[in-house]
Amino acid sequence: METAGPTEGPRATGSRLRRPEPGGPRREERVSVGPAQMRVGLGYTFALTAAAFFGIGGIIAKAAFNSGVQPSILAEWRVLFAFLVFVSIFAALRFDLRIQRSDLIWFAVFGVVGLAGVSLIYYEAIKRIPVGVALVIEYTGPVLLLIYARLRGRVVGQRLWIAAVLAVIGCFFAAGAYDARLRELNAVGLALAAIDAFVFALYFALGERLGRTYATPTLLVWGFGFALVGWSIIRPPWLLPWAETSADGYVQIAAVVVIATVIPFALTLAAVRLIPAARVGLAATLEPAVAAVAAWVALGENLDPLQIAGGVVVLVGIAIAQSLRPTATSV
Repeated sequence: METAGPTEGPRATGSRLRRPEPGGPRREERVSVGPAQMRVGLGYTFALTAAAFFGIGGIIAKAAFNSGVQPSILAEWRVLFAFLVFVSIFAALRFDLRIQRSDLIWFAVFGVVGLAGVSLIYYEAIKRIPVGVALVIEYTGPVLLLIYARLRGRVVGQRLWIAAVLAVIGCFFAAGAYDARLRELNAVGLALAAIDAFVFALYFALGERLGRTYATPTLLVWGFGFALVGWSIIRPPWLLPWAETSADGYVQIAAVVVIATVIPFALTLAAVRLIPAARVGLAATLEPAVAAVAAWVALGENLDPLQIAGGVVVLVGIAIAQSLRPTATSV
């Protein structure tokens, strides 16, 4: 994973519009966002805020499931409506969303496998195993990114390995996966969760790769566009239960689209343009802790001391990772 170092100049959070060059779409110009330390801090802020929204959105999604909305139906709806929201906003703002034809395959993999695949596989996993266990396995994805970076010859500092281990351990406790009642596990569910960890890592890696060339609006529109194409192969949008869904159901769907999709995905993809994908993944392990607190506040679910301790350990891991500044040759 290539990262911007002190001699390469800061990454951009947007792009300047100019007249397109003859012969095809242009590559967006980068706009400086300030000193490297400010860039790192902003990246972590985006990543942690996204994790918080994902955690709160998970509670809203759980309420939707309890009211009768099927997980796979909700997953497709969130992709469909998020795509419509992103297209409407960025078209109205006249963002240049064109991409190079040679990058179509990368956007297709990013959207179909990374965006649509991670949700579908996760929902299939939690049909068979508890959510806490699935989350812990999924959040080994950042560790896979560190291993991948090391195999590519990147420098991975010892503190970053320690941070990754702490984040996964903290995630285990924050998600409540230590519960003895979870020992009866389904092999297929575990396998799906493991696959989801790889897909999760791929999503971050591709987001970082494409983010070196394209602005966040371009990633969101094309990524969710291809994700919608992927879902349409499984179930065309016109076959969704439009008439059968209640008014309260649509309110919950709208909340999931805004809180658990539009805001956090935009923040996550903005984050991978500022800090390495592995670090964004580490920050994402905050999600189970936020979800546990949100469930305690909104649903009255018990918040065990071990879950609180797990959340603290996650924060310690993220703080350690944040203290190690990435360079041109390190993650």
